Amino acid sequence: MLITSEYFLSGNVRKLVKDFNNHKVYEIYDTSGDKFLGKISFLSLGIFQNYKVDEKKGFVHPELKKIAEEYDLFVIDEAHKYRNRNTNRWKAVRKLQKKEDGFPNKFLLLTATPLNNSIGDIFNLIRLFMDEAFTPFTRIKGVPITELIKKYRDLKRELQKRDDDKIKKDLKKVATEIKQKILDEIMVLRTRKYIMEQFKDIKVNGKPLIFKDPKPYSLDYSPFYTKEYKSLIKAISNNINRILFEYTKLYGTRFVVFEEESIDEEEPVKKIIDVADLFKLLLGKRLESGIYPFETTLRRIYEKEKIFYEIFKAGMDKILHEDYLKDLIRSAVEKAKIEKELEKIKEEYNIEEEDEETWFDRLAKILLEYAEELKEEGKQYSGIELLKLGLKKVLKNLENDLRFMDNIFSELDKLKERESGEFNILGKIPRKKEDIVDLPIYVYSDDPKLESLKQIIGNPSFISEELKNQNIVSQNRKKILIFTQYRDTAYYLYHNLHEWIKKEIDLHTWLKDEKDRIKIALVTGDTETPAKINYIKRFAPQANNGFEEVRKFGEIEILISTDALSEGVNIQDADAVINYDLPWNPMIIVQRVGRVNRIGNEKDVYVINYIPSDEIEVIVGVLRKLKEKIQDITLIVGKDVKILSPEEEISIETFGEKIRDISKLSMTDLEQYGISEDFREFVPEGIPKEQLDEYKLLNLIQYELGYTVDDFKEVMRMEDGPYYSFIDGGDKIVSMYEFYRGKYKIMKKIFIIPKDGEIREETPLAFLNLIKKREKPPQRIENAIENLKTIKEKTEEIVEGLKEGYRQEQKGFLYNLYNSLLVERGKAEEIEDKFKVVMTALQTIPYYLYSREIKPLLTGRNLIELNRDNVVIKDFKSVVETLYEFFREKGLTDIESLKVRVWHIGWYYEI
Repeated sequence: MLITSEYFLSGNVRKLVKDFNNHKVYEIYDTSGDKFLGKISFLSLGIFQNYKVDEKKGFVHPELKKIAEEYDLFVIDEAHKYRNRNTNRWKAVRKLQKKEDGFPNKFLLLTATPLNNSIGDIFNLIRLFMDEAFTPFTRIKGVPITELIKKYRDLKRELQKRDDDKIKKDLKKVATEIKQKILDEIMVLRTRKYIMEQFKDIKVNGKPLIFKDPKPYSLDYSPFYTKEYKSLIKAISNNINRILFEYTKLYGTRFVVFEEESIDEEEPVKKIIDVADLFKLLLGKRLESGIYPFETTLRRIYEKEKIFYEIFKAGMDKILHEDYLKDLIRSAVEKAKIEKELEKIKEEYNIEEEDEETWFDRLAKILLEYAEELKEEGKQYSGIELLKLGLKKVLKNLENDLRFMDNIFSELDKLKERESGEFNILGKIPRKKEDIVDLPIYVYSDDPKLESLKQIIGNPSFISEELKNQNIVSQNRKKILIFTQYRDTAYYLYHNLHEWIKKEIDLHTWLKDEKDRIKIALVTGDTETPAKINYIKRFAPQANNGFEEVRKFGEIEILISTDALSEGVNIQDADAVINYDLPWNPMIIVQRVGRVNRIGNEKDVYVINYIPSDEIEVIVGVLRKLKEKIQDITLIVGKDVKILSPEEEISIETFGEKIRDISKLSMTDLEQYGISEDFREFVPEGIPKEQLDEYKLLNLIQYELGYTVDDFKEVMRMEDGPYYSFIDGGDKIVSMYEFYRGKYKIMKKIFIIPKDGEIREETPLAFLNLIKKREKPPQRIENAIENLKTIKEKTEEIVEGLKEGYRQEQKGFLYNLYNSLLVERGKAEEIEDKFKVVMTALQTIPYYLYSREIKPLLTGRNLIELNRDNVVIKDFKSVVETLYEFFREKGLTDIESLKVRVWHIGWYYEI
């Protein structure tokens, strides 16, 4: 969120108290600036996932304990990155669940792709903010969440073995139960298609719901390739897989991904990935974005590799012992600023560092393996001599890497425009702390992507036949939003277009105002929030009330942005969205277009998706090599990537075809394309009818009846019901109840008995009659009493069902322990309250999670004795107190009783 936006913290004073290494902390004060209201902290995933948790050793990073104590609400963006329970980041989040005194913290998980996740993924996301017993489900609502998920997975595995209609039917049944009893309670699952189908009659701000689906156009820019550009692509293809990125081995980092897991606590299967493999994929994706981001990424790598080469070449003869070698490597790592680079890789690929060995142990293994290749037969070597021998091979590999990269740079240089023999430079990429070299922004004479973009923006009469043949229409004099995934691409486009517009006479009246200001702006992660808001208002003044900013600073017609702008802003003044590079996750495209194509926007929005051609060859080559090591590449690039599949052979044809498929899909179809098999095939779509009707009722109250919160203030002060009313109508009684367990509401029910006498459930829309129909004096009282009695009996049936579903089917040790304590309940007089909590917990906790902890806890303290199937209680009071303390630490003491309380809110009788 934007910390200084008008929506959040409006009118409050904000003070930045920490800004270090992707961790910002703001203190919030009231309007006077004196009263402290609280703190808001922003922490990057790259930093957070380094807070280690080691369950076996009982280690939790001190920072996690501190954060859990200091903050009450945790908002996790891109929550799908936390769906694997084997990762450190998942374990770290779980340590934030409660404070030292047991007070529970709250969580809000945000993801643009809730339906892209499997049922298993969502189960793991639920576990982030719930205790192991899933108290809100198992112990309050009586929903056996773990059993349902396990049953679903077992059926799905069975279906994979044999295609059987009965299994499919059972699978859909369980999936529907999971949706209705679990997902509807905790997730907001809305697709564009569903919104249009279910809310078509609803008004937004008093206007009918409009949700236009923009038509996308694919732009293949290969017709603009030149001979020199093709030569560059060939040089990259020939050299990229020959580059070893040798310097990455010297800081001893490898990454780990985990294969698909089971619901049981089995040891996960790990796959190790070398940094070098990830660099090749990273370069392939940058090339897809453009020549310039590819060059800058390669240049950063080159300069780091060069530092290692020079340091080792100069220090080789001085290495006399292991400690000097370690210091030499550390100095190179520090000078090359490697740590930030590793953090970026972890974030981009959703992976974690492997930490089973120290970095030097891992490096020593590599050096000794190299030494084996160079050893002279019969010669004896000391340990340090072997390490130095291995280092000679490293130096040779570094030298080769630099040479292969120089081959690519020489081809890149041929494409650059020159002035007086020097490269034409338009500026520099703003330097970050981790940068070790300045990166000039060049002008390439042969950039096919940029050339096609200029034709789209420029004079319509000059648009080429190649674009016309692809049905690409000129966007001249339109308001254009250009998205790119990468910061370097954004700066390159901004500076090159700015320079071109400055010189282009035909664009004067459109992209230059009367003061000769060029109407183009750039937003990246570097852009300060006030500047970002200013640009948004000037680009979309209608949607953001920005006419004053336009008057002062001039209007913006072209806005270039990274995905920093693809979320949380309204820029629906735009006529066109150009995806200059195409994300492999379809939902990112939906997010981008969603900034413009919002509910209520009546404008036709034009979407142009750039698709690569020869660049695909480079990416495919990298992916093929990667697949030799890891069969399921989506473990690295993410499950949301729908153009990669573990079952398919990766080829230029299939890869290119899938990119083209994505580029042609409408936003509605893209959303459906991204949905996981679980949700596409088995889990039913939709909102519970009760929720849907609540939205409709609220809409009617606000927009048709014109009521506000103030109109209900008097009602809010009324005492507990039940309240009743008699109104004019069709002979029926409507009654509303809420069901509670302790302080927790389990459910709400509205019952109706119409003229036919058959009781059934209703939705909140039934209460509209209280507003629309005329009140009458009480009559036919006996009939009302009889019907209310029938409804009360129905609520008693529900209560019994809740009691039954609430209890776990305990087995084995916990079952026997419960019975043994029950037999001796007469001894509980002094500890009655604790005894009730313990007995409630023993009935409701999952046996498969807690038996293995409770049994050694009690036997180890000699409090019980096990005799076959019997548990002999040796010290009743100590057993109860030990169990109470155990359950308190686990956060399982909230439910003090199985008793369900029913609150009759009120009823009305239509007569």
